[in-house]
Order: sequence, then C-alpha cells, then structure tokens
Amino acid sequence: MDNSKALIPLIVVLVYIAILMVISIVVSRKQKKDGEAFLLYKGKNNAFITAVTVAGLAIGGASTIGIAENAVSDGMSAGWYNIAWASGAVMAAFFVINKFRKTGYNTIAKMLNDIYDKKAIFIVIVAQVIMQCAIISLQYKAGGAILASLLPNIFDSQNGTFFSFIMFMIISFVGGMGSASISNIFNISLIYFGILTTTGIILFTKNAEIGMTGLNAAINMNASSAQNFFNPIEGHSGIVIFSIVALIITMVANCTSLQGVVQIGLTSKSDKDAKKGFIIAAIIMVPLGFLCALLGICAKAIYPDLEPATRALPVIILSLNPLIAGITLAGLWAADMSTACSMLIGCSTTVSQDILCKTKLKDSINKNSLIANKLIILGIGLVTYIISMGQGQILATIKVALSLSIPCSIVVLGGIWFRENVSRKSAFYTIFSGIIVIGAWLIFPIKTQFSDIPVLSVICNDIAYIMLIICGGVFVISNCVFKEKVSNLRKIYD
Repeated sequence: MDNSKALIPLIVVLVYIAILMVISIVVSRKQKKDGEAFLLYKGKNNAFITAVTVAGLAIGGASTIGIAENAVSDGMSAGWYNIAWASGAVMAAFFVINKFRKTGYNTIAKMLNDIYDKKAIFIVIVAQVIMQCAIISLQYKAGGAILASLLPNIFDSQNGTFFSFIMFMIISFVGGMGSASISNIFNISLIYFGILTTTGIILFTKNAEIGMTGLNAAINMNASSAQNFFNPIEGHSGIVIFSIVALIITMVANCTSLQGVVQIGLTSKSDKDAKKGFIIAAIIMVPLGFLCALLGICAKAIYPDLEPATRALPVIILSLNPLIAGITLAGLWAADMSTACSMLIGCSTTVSQDILCKTKLKDSINKNSLIANKLIILGIGLVTYIISMGQGQILATIKVALSLSIPCSIVVLGGIWFRENVSRKSAFYTIFSGIIVIGAWLIFPIKTQFSDIPVLSVICNDIAYIMLIICGGVFVISNCVFKEKVSNLRKIYD
C-alpha cells in the first residue's frame, strides 16, 4: 500500500480514537470524584450494554488475528476459540454472576474471604494479578502487530505496541469502566462491520491475482489437500476434539473466576440484565470466530507462500479498498483495545481493593479514591507494557496464563455452590498446586515425554487437562483432610 493509500486507513483510525476520547471525557465528567463509579460503574448498564462489554472483552487479538493465523494450518477448527469464550460466558451467566452480585462484594477475593482462610485469599489475589497482567500485555503487542501489518510505512511492531499502550491507557485512565462499557457499543459495531464487509468482498469478488473469488480459491485448495480445511473438528494434525475440549475448559474457568470478566456483571442494573447480557454476549462472539477462520483459509488459498501465518488477516485486509481497509483496521484495533481496557480496570480493582486497601494507604485511597484509582491504572499500565516487550505467540501465551483460572474457578464454584462442605484451607492448596503445574509445564518437556502412551498422550498434550485433574484432585482431597468447614464458622449468603 503506497503512502497516499496508507493515509486513508490512518485517518480512519485517528478519527475513531477521537470518538473514543470524547466518550471517555463525557463519562469522566459524570463520575465527578466517585472512585468506585470510575472502577465499577455499578448498576448502570442494561442487558445490551452488558452484552457488548463482555463481548468486547472476549473479542481481542486472539479472537481475530489469532484465529486467522491458526486457520492457515488448522482450518475452520480455529474458530472454536470464540465458542470456548461463549461457553464460558454462558456458564458465568448461570452459575456465578448473580451469586456474586448477591454477596455485595466488588471483588472475587473479597467474596472468597468469607469462605476460605487468609493464605487462600493472598494466593487468589496473586493469581488474579498474574492472569490479568498477562492478558493486558498481550493486547498491547497484538495492537502493535495489527498497526505494523496494516500501516507498515508508519508503524513497526515496537512503536505500534507503544502507540497501542498509550491509547489503551488514556481511554482507561480518563473514563474507567463507564467508558469501557459505552465505547464497546462502537467497538463491536465496527468489528462486525469490518469483518463482515471484508468476508463478503474476499469470498465473492474476483481476485485479480488469481482470477477467481476467494471462496473458489479456498474450495480448490481444499480439494487438492489431504486435510479438510472446512471440517470444524479437523486440524493439521488430524481430529482436534480433545484440543477443543481443553480450550473450552480453560475459557469456562476464565469466565467464572477472573475479576476482569465477573466484574462486568456488577455494571448491570439488575440480576436479569446481568444474566441476559452474558448470554447475548455469547451469541455475539460465535460468528466472528468462524468468519476470521474463513478469512484465514482464503488467505492461504490466495497467497500459498504466505509467511508468517500471523499476516493472514492483515494481508487480506491490505488487498481491499483503503477506506474499507481503514474501517476494518480500526475494528481489529478496537478489539484489542476493548479487551485491554476491561482487563486494566479489572486488574486495577484487584490491586486497589484487595491489596492497597489492606495497607496503611487505605485512608488515603478512600479519601482520594478517583485520583488513587487512576494512578493505579497508570502503574499497572506501565508494568504490563514492560511485560509486553518480552511476550511471544498470542494464543499459546494466553492459554498458559489463563490455565491458572482453572484452580481459581474450582475454588470459586466450590465455595459458591458447596459452601457447606468446603474446607477453609482447600483454596490455598488448590491454587498453589496450579502454580506448580504451570512451573512444571514451562520447565519440563511434559508434552513430548508421554507422547507414546495412549491415555497420557491426550492428557499431557494440553495443560488444561493436567490442571483440571491435579487441582480438582487437590481440592477434593484437601476438603476431606481438613475438617474446618465454612458452615462451622459462619453462614454466608443465600
């Protein structure tokens, strides 16, 4: 794309940023000096705004660029990432959100404080911060990759990451959760418009380079390949059902235990709006994943020598009219921004209410809550930007970090639904065992070590299975061994 054509997408992105800034400023003025409203925006959103906020959180770099990248080798099965997210949103709607709202607490850790001991709460907070920081830092890098791929004359991956960090930070810093909620109406609309338009043009318009439509090229490529790229359960290594199940386990755990996700339920006006919002969000997520997977397949068919695969979606977009390319670029970048902003605010809530409010800074934070919470967002933003400088593959890194949500989810669901039978000490040992599993997974070649043993080859192929088995086992055993039950100390909520 020459300089004159590249200018149009850049202008579209800058105009969109200006719109988001206006939204943030308007929301910020309404919040005045209320620090809690800035972070939580409690009781303000109807079901629709709740839905786009949850969907905006889910639809990030992994749900768009990452899916198209995976589709180059795994075909339509890459689209299951968004179904996994949707499954998590539905599970949260039915099993967690309304229970969490009824407790009256603002954070997962505070709710669990009524169920488990102090050591457990400490390790829950550590796990929450680790997971959310990992996701935030990846969104900076994904945003930088999008800008560098689509505007190579203006951005490289390094300054694109820095630009994304600055913009994501400003939106969160100025408007807080209210801004994240309202701006997602525009984010989701733009993402869908861009991806739907791109899909329609690529599938049904003749490509000058190959003399046929993208759909025909994909069909021809599939016909000559041993792999069926259109089979939703087949990848480059064969049937991928076990990988799909592992992904669903991870994302269900994520949605039922992660502060940045569950906190969105507090923004709803009522329990009904919260539940309905999460369900609608699940419906919004699903089509986008398979559309991006289809575009990834078309990219492989049109550009068979495409390297690296991360360029699958960008190279397709670059072939479009500059205005359409600009709108799609803004949509993809908005996808990263919506995820980063929601997680920045969720992580800031954890740090503010679960860590700093337990120190000597409590009175200062309560007295100047708005300024304090904005400074916390600034601090977390800087830390996660530093982390982003060393991150790797988008989907793989997110998956390892989010696997820590599995023991957290076991602890949350066990505490909510089986509080009469859980031991106060069980949470600490469950989550600590999860941290050990992650350490072992990163240090030792567990995948290859058991690849020749039938059952173990499946279990050890994905960290989610190991995490679920070990942490689930530790949770059950610790509840049997330690007799001090929650029901013996206090009754929490109905």
